[in-house]
Amino acid sequence: MAKPVRQILVCLNQRPAGNPKGSCADKGSEDLLSALKTAVAERGLKEQVMVVGTRCLKHCSQGSTLALQPENVWYAKVTRADVDEICDAHLHGASVVERLLMPDIPWE
Repeated sequence: MAKPVRQILVCLNQRPAGNPKGSCADKGSEDLLSALKTAVAERGLKEQVMVVGTRCLKHCSQGSTLALQPENVWYAKVTRADVDEICDAHLHGASVVERLLMPDIPWE
């Protein structure tokens, strides 16, 4: 595999039940990770884009959370239904998906 030019980081953090921040894992991030890996491969982007599951990206209250690097674009409340739009608009078209952008909230 060649060195990827992009990374998609998917928060897979799991907090205890009842935590006020919630957990991206409880909001379907494992399924989202799988769907992104499949979509990237189907589009022939596997050599350029690495999809990686991570631990806490600090915004589980906005989960599922994605960070696309090197652009430093953060998406919030992403679901499996958003995968095609992210791949087609952002990865192929170099356009951010405005409706999914992370709100300007404190980094806690």
